[in-house]
Amino acid sequence: MNGTAMLLILFLTCCIVSVFYWHVVRETVLTRVRFRLFARRDLLRRLALERKEDPKSFAYQELEEFICKTVGVVPAISLISLLISTARNPNPTSENVQKFRREASPELKQMMNLTITDALLTMMLNSPILVIVGTILVLLVWIAGRFKRTLALLYRHAEHFLDQLPSGDHKPLAQAV
Repeated sequence: MNGTAMLLILFLTCCIVSVFYWHVVRETVLTRVRFRLFARRDLLRRLALERKEDPKSFAYQELEEFICKTVGVVPAISLISLLISTARNPNPTSENVQKFRREASPELKQMMNLTITDALLTMMLNSPILVIVGTILVLLVWIAGRFKRTLALLYRHAEHFLDQLPSGDHKPLAQAV
């Protein structure tokens, strides 16, 4: 085979892999994450029905809004948006996040952490090339022994980034960042 045929085969292979990723793998995993988020929101509401949590409390309302934002807005966001936000604001602070951490029960805090994990997974699904590069960087950070610190920093930035996203007022995402 000559070089042109090899390039054509490589191009067609990349196209097939890309279509398979975006229309099968990503959609399947994204659907699974959405159902997990819906189940978490249902669990939160069940806690309110069983009077284990006060539905009028700040922590309850903040977590419910956070889960709804993760379901509704995050599937349209890539990991690069989080990285840009992190570069613009390397030390994020939010009164809502701090108040939530002070007032929330351990169970609500755990649900928030799981929601952040699902949001990061969703953003990663939207950025496959960045994830490959990021995986190499994570391996280097892990080898250097700073993995837990870097992971905690990533979670903190993701939490603040998601807290700043618009909820129900349908503002364009460019205004949210």
